[in-house]
Amino acid sequence: MDRNNELIIDWNLALKATGNNADIAHELLNMLTDSLPQEIKVINELASHQAYKELQQKVHKLHGAVCYCGTPRLKMALRELETGLKNNIMDNLSSLLSQLNIEVNLLLEHCPRQSNSSK
Repeated sequence: MDRNNELIIDWNLALKATGNNADIAHELLNMLTDSLPQEIKVINELASHQAYKELQQKVHKLHGAVCYCGTPRLKMALRELETGLKNNIMDNLSSLLSQLNIEVNLLLEHCPRQSNSSK
């Protein structure tokens, strides 16, 4: 599947994951976007320190979280990175991390954090 053909935020997926509860869908997305800057910082630090076991655990946890947020591009980037880490395929790790960073930045640009906009 081509990531570029996917939406950054797919509200139909978010609603499906939350039993058509728009309030929960918005809350989960806000929680994700609030936590993403710190999460991606830790992921990048773990990768730079070659702490692959911890990196895999962190990526797995974030991948699980995004499954409920309707963010198919980010989910795909995390799935690819997690699969590479699980299979100990490190030759494309930097490109997978780069793609993850791109997707995180796209999401954060597309969905400004509510906690910042309300201040």
